[in-house]
Amino acid sequence: MKAACRFFGKCSGCSLQQFPYVKQLFDKTRLVRQQLGRFVPAGKNPDEVIHPVVPSPAEFGYRTSSKLCLSEDELGRRSMGLYARGTKKVVDIPGCPIHHTAINKLVQRLFGPGQPIPAPFYQHSRKGFQPGRLKFLTVRYSPEGESFGLILSHTGVPRADLEAWAQKLRMPHLSLYESLLSREDEDLVISRDVKYLAGDPVFTYVLDGRRYPLDPMAFFQANSSLVTTFIQHIVEGLAGDQLLDLYGGFGTYTMAAASSFQKIHLVEANPHATEAASKVAREAGLTQVQCSAASVEDVLKKLLKGSAAQQVTHMIVNPPRGGLSPQVLTALSQSGWQRLQRLHYVSCNMETLQRDLQVLTRQGFEVESITPFDMFPQTEHIELVAKLRYRGAQKANPSRAFIAPTRVFSRADKGLKSSRRPQIRS
Repeated sequence: MKAACRFFGKCSGCSLQQFPYVKQLFDKTRLVRQQLGRFVPAGKNPDEVIHPVVPSPAEFGYRTSSKLCLSEDELGRRSMGLYARGTKKVVDIPGCPIHHTAINKLVQRLFGPGQPIPAPFYQHSRKGFQPGRLKFLTVRYSPEGESFGLILSHTGVPRADLEAWAQKLRMPHLSLYESLLSREDEDLVISRDVKYLAGDPVFTYVLDGRRYPLDPMAFFQANSSLVTTFIQHIVEGLAGDQLLDLYGGFGTYTMAAASSFQKIHLVEANPHATEAASKVAREAGLTQVQCSAASVEDVLKKLLKGSAAQQVTHMIVNPPRGGLSPQVLTALSQSGWQRLQRLHYVSCNMETLQRDLQVLTRQGFEVESITPFDMFPQTEHIELVAKLRYRGAQKANPSRAFIAPTRVFSRADKGLKSSRRPQIRS
C-alpha cells in the first residue's frame, strides 16, 4: 500500500502509513495480547480480558498538538517540519496529514512563505549555538473552543521584536508564549523559561462543554476524535464513596466521575493544573472535589499514616511514561486500603505498564480488563487502560518484584525530543 503522505519514510514521524488501517489495528491488538497476556487470571478467556484496540474515528487530521522545527538553509530559505530520521536535517512539511487542518492553516498563516517573522529561523544542520533565531514551534488546538495555544522557542530574540510581531497578528482565541533556549538547552524543544507574550493570557481547552484554563505546557490527549470515548471508558465501572485520582492533571477524569462519588481527591504535582481543576470544579458546583498540588508519593504516605486511606473505595492512576515509582507501589501494597475495590491504570507506555502489573498482581490486585486505544493512528504508539480489582493486601517486596523491561514502543510520532520539564497529565 502506498503511504498517503509524500514525506513518509523521510521525516521521523509516522511509521505505519504503508499498512491499511485495519492491519494496523490487528497488529496492535496482537502485540498487546502477546506482551500482556500473562496477566490474564487463570480460567479467563484471554481475548475477553484483553480487548481489541479501540480505533480512532479519524485516521488522519486528528492531532490537536504539534511540535515543529523552524529551519532555514545558508541561503535563508525557510522550512518547517520534523527531523529526517537519524539526522538534524529538517524535512519541510507544508501541511502534515495527521495534524488537524486548523493547525496546518495557522502555521502557514504565521510562518508560511512571504509572511513577516520577528527573526530568522535556526539552521539545525549547522553545528554550534546560534543566538537570535527562532528554533521550534509548539501548537495546541481546542476544536470545541476553536482556540490555540502557541509557544515560540527561540535562542535570544529581543522581547521587543517578538511583541511587535505578535501585536500585528490580531488573532482572536490565540494564546501566545515565548520560550528562551540557552546554550545548555540543545536537546530541548521548550525550556523552563516560558513567558506570556500576547493574545489571551490563558489557553482555554474545551472538552465536553467544560472550559479548562491551562498552563501553556499542559499535557492533554492529542486525538480530539477519540478523547471523549477514552475518558468515558476510564471512569466506567467506578462508583462509590471516595475516588483517589492520582496524577490527575487538570481534572478531566475527576470531572467525568464526579457524579458517581461523594468525595474525589485529585493529586497532581503541578500547581497550575490543580488550579485549573479547582476552578472548573467550583464553577460546576462540585463541592466534593478536593485538589492537592503535591507529589503522589507524599500524599499516599500521609493518607496511610492516619485513617484517611480506609475511606478510599476507588483509584485512578495515570503516571508519566516512567510508570509508578517504587514508593507508590510500596504504598499500594499496604493494608490501610481496607475499602478499596478497584484501580484503573492509564498508561502511555506498555513497557512500564507491564513492569507495574507484575508488581500489582503480586500485591492483591487482579486484572479484569485491558483495553488499548489507537490514540495515534499511523504510528506504533498505543494508549492502554488496565482495570484491576483489589483482592486485599499481600506480603510482597516491590523492590524485588521489578523485571527489566524490553523495548516495545518508541514515540515514533514525535520526531523531536520533548522538554525535561515535568509534564501535566490530562
